[in-house]
Amino acid sequence: MSDKLVIDVVTLDAIQCAACTYMLETISALPDYVKEHITFKEFSIKNEEGINKFMEHGVKVLPTVVIKGDLVFESLYPSFEELLDALDKYAETDDFKAALAKARAEAE
Repeated sequence: MSDKLVIDVVTLDAIQCAACTYMLETISALPDYVKEHITFKEFSIKNEEGINKFMEHGVKVLPTVVIKGDLVFESLYPSFEELLDALDKYAETDDFKAALAKARAEAE
């Protein structure tokens, strides 16, 4: 079992859906020192695994970012700062909090 924060990105399809692409890219663009504290995966509703995640989380709109089981960003993709703020609410270690603070400082 990983100690990483689990983020599910439920999409129609990040290849064909622009909003889905942006949602996934927002997370993909995080600095590596932040990404070492998270694990994220796209779940497209074009396959059974994605449909199962859609149902499991009670997703109503696409795309949706689910952090630790909570629907955090629905339909509207977050800015870099909004994503950092959301991750900060779920950060449980000092190392993760420090990585988020560093990313925030570098973005200024």
